[in-house]
Amino acid sequence: MDRKWISFTLTAALTLSLLTFPAAGATVGDTDEAVAVLSGLGLISGYPDGLYHLEDSLTRAQFCKLAILAEGHGDQAAGSAHRSLFSDVPGSDWAAAYIDLAHQEGLMTGKGDGTFGPQEPVTLDQAVTVCLRLLGYTEADIGPFWPEDHLKKARKVGLLEGLTVREGEGLDRGQAALLLYNLLQLPNTQGKTFALGLGSSWVEDAVLLSNDAEAADGTVHTAQVYADGSLKWYEQSAGIDDALVHRRGALLLDQGGRVMGFLPDDSVSKTILAEEVSASAVTDPNGNRYSVSSSTSVILEEEKKSYSSVWYDLEDRELTLYYAESGGIALVTAADARRYEGTLLTGYYEDARPNAADPSSVTILGHTFSVAENAVGLSGLSVGEKITVSLDGAGEVLRAWSDGEKKTTVAAVLEDADRGELTHVSGLSLSVQISNSERASELEGCLVRVNSSGMGKASVSALSGSTGQKLDVKGRTLGTLSLADDVKIYDQVGSAPVVEITLEDILTDTVAADKIPYAGTDENGRVDLLLLKNVTGDAYTYGRYRSATASSGREGSEDYASWKTVAIENGSGISAYCASIESVQEEFGGLAVTAGGKIAGFQRLTKVTDVARSAFDGEDYMVLEGVRVPIAGNIQVYNKDNGTWIDLAGAKGYADTLTVYYSGTLGGNAKVRVVTVGK
Repeated sequence: MDRKWISFTLTAALTLSLLTFPAAGATVGDTDEAVAVLSGLGLISGYPDGLYHLEDSLTRAQFCKLAILAEGHGDQAAGSAHRSLFSDVPGSDWAAAYIDLAHQEGLMTGKGDGTFGPQEPVTLDQAVTVCLRLLGYTEADIGPFWPEDHLKKARKVGLLEGLTVREGEGLDRGQAALLLYNLLQLPNTQGKTFALGLGSSWVEDAVLLSNDAEAADGTVHTAQVYADGSLKWYEQSAGIDDALVHRRGALLLDQGGRVMGFLPDDSVSKTILAEEVSASAVTDPNGNRYSVSSSTSVILEEEKKSYSSVWYDLEDRELTLYYAESGGIALVTAADARRYEGTLLTGYYEDARPNAADPSSVTILGHTFSVAENAVGLSGLSVGEKITVSLDGAGEVLRAWSDGEKKTTVAAVLEDADRGELTHVSGLSLSVQISNSERASELEGCLVRVNSSGMGKASVSALSGSTGQKLDVKGRTLGTLSLADDVKIYDQVGSAPVVEITLEDILTDTVAADKIPYAGTDENGRVDLLLLKNVTGDAYTYGRYRSATASSGREGSEDYASWKTVAIENGSGISAYCASIESVQEEFGGLAVTAGGKIAGFQRLTKVTDVARSAFDGEDYMVLEGVRVPIAGNIQVYNKDNGTWIDLAGAKGYADTLTVYYSGTLGGNAKVRVVTVGK
């Protein structure tokens, strides 16, 4: 008989008794991925306060319920209600039915004295034993010695992957989520993936394109997937977590053919912004090039096409690249063009083609824009006047206003003051003659305000001004204002170049008002631009300090001068030499330097020696002193034995123990920046 998955809603009385997590907003990976999958299946759900409570302990009673639900027998628990096999479990207790059913099915046993110990912490040994039994293993398969043989078997089949709890220790909620997630992915003794036994049917090798799509027949809130070479839509009995969108895996269906869960596989995918596209490759804003075969399938505007037939339509779109086991790109999915949606620019109307009465293209701030077919407001404007234009997602002019009707702050990163090259926060390349270029040269790499002063001319100034509002990272608000979905965020040390970050890069719950020198809003009053003042530590260049002495003139002469310098060396080479403003005692750290060669700041790192290779928690985290710490995306790894910079995989293969350097504070905003191996 097919197993059914019974989702449940927590009542107020049971909220404090069950394992719960927030249902959305998790970043896929490790514990967060486990939470996303388990909550989508209905096994766990969110506390009213929206917090994880991962560190809270788990009782034997709570784990009984999880085991019964994971088995798909939640509907059978009602048959055991209001009776109990154990003296310390009243029949009226919420957990009695689950405890009795778990005992009847041989998943959990009592203590031998007629009691069960429902409020005692469930230990790793006990939880692992239950999971092995759910997979179909018997004592004959495992061995006679408990818990040694059970833990050995669990480790061998992969149940303990990612767990840090040890034999005899109690499970917390986070560790329980990882254990159950491992259980879902493992084959049972009949060779069938455990999770697939929870549904009436499933769709394997499915790419989840959306968890809230409108189907071809008009049905809304469906799950849209690409599977078996075609697009498909499924109604949902349980919503899939946003964090799982764009993943590939198995879609679980109930008896009515509705989605009841999604289990991602370990295939590789990468989401990029297509800044440049050719017939054979896509290049992202960082210059990374991805080769794509002409026959590769592309999902564009809800149609399946070949790459050769649509590559010219992919520029400026968000693409997700799905890799085959061979390493090549097997599938590309393209989001609707929306990179420039809502972008406003104020500047002088420099050119119109073929004419201003009915233009097909216009030029403003040195950039020529195509005009959308349904554009309004341009026909009454003249070349030479100051105007404001609004762009659609593809970067075409959608609307225009005269200078008196509408103005906006044009914010951009100053790339080259002499050449007048700027990159608008939307990614547009702008080119103007900068009237204050000599003074502006000190702002290269910074976020600036661009003020048009004439045809093809502008002055720039630092973009600053206190907002007076606190940023609520989790609530996505700045004071009383909501953040736009596509909010642009930059972090900066002093007047050194800015670095673009995401909201997920901010590891604190809030950011104080004095750390936010500028915030901009869109037409709807939502915050679409934030400039932060050294909040994440990501604006530093990390590596190994190198100190030296520089000089000018001939030694001993009157014009001779010398000064101390410092540089950062990492996998990209020696990043910068500049005058040192303070002595550097540390060997590894971070350095921020202005365009003028002045040090804007040092980032000191905390050193942890003899870190075991097992401290790596997946690819994105490490466990340091019992705290799970994210690994920086630009992690620098140094081999002291041969003086070379290597990658993280090379470090793991080279040594059993490593030295780790992290910024911030453990349990707060800590992030691993540098790893070294060797002596």
